[in-house]
Amino acid sequence: MQILKTLESNFFRKTRIGMNTRSLWQWIDDTFNRLDDDRIKEIGPNLACAEWLMKNGAHVKFKGCKEYVRHYDCLPNTTTVRREQFLIQKVYAGNQASISHMGFSYFKNCKHISEVEFDGCKSINNKALVELNILKDHLTSLKINNCANVSDQGIISLKHLQALKHLELKNIKIFNEPEKTIGFLKTKLPECNIEYYSIYK
Repeated sequence: MQILKTLESNFFRKTRIGMNTRSLWQWIDDTFNRLDDDRIKEIGPNLACAEWLMKNGAHVKFKGCKEYVRHYDCLPNTTTVRREQFLIQKVYAGNQASISHMGFSYFKNCKHISEVEFDGCKSINNKALVELNILKDHLTSLKINNCANVSDQGIISLKHLQALKHLELKNIKIFNEPEKTIGFLKTKLPECNIEYYSIYK
């Protein structure tokens, strides 16, 4: 709570009085998604990426672990562990998560991320899916469900994820001939099983 109060105070010192609440929260989201190169150098790419994901409401599962880490305070103590043991394998971002494309550079050098799921995550948009190309050599399973800000443009950009074996798309707004868009994706990802369901007509 104190962190949010401090951020809000700093925000209003730098912006005009009367700016709406939406702009405030956008500024906060951008601040929490900004890449911290010094932190990556200090604790390594995987733990730095895990910190970014967790402080923005996403969950991570490390390689060799059975459960997702669901709370920031449950991350390993970076001063006492061998950080090379903690390799992110799975990422889950639900409707409480606020990860955005601004932070996707954290995925760089996280070479064990094989599964990602975005489920009702409002901060995931077309630009984020373009940036997901960072994981093109490692990502084998991707689920995008009920993400209101994803459409044709973002879906088509997934053609670069050549390692994908399973792609699930549910309730995504594909405005321009969904069958044609999904068909195009299938030609670009011939080794991938693509499942598409939508309530949108």
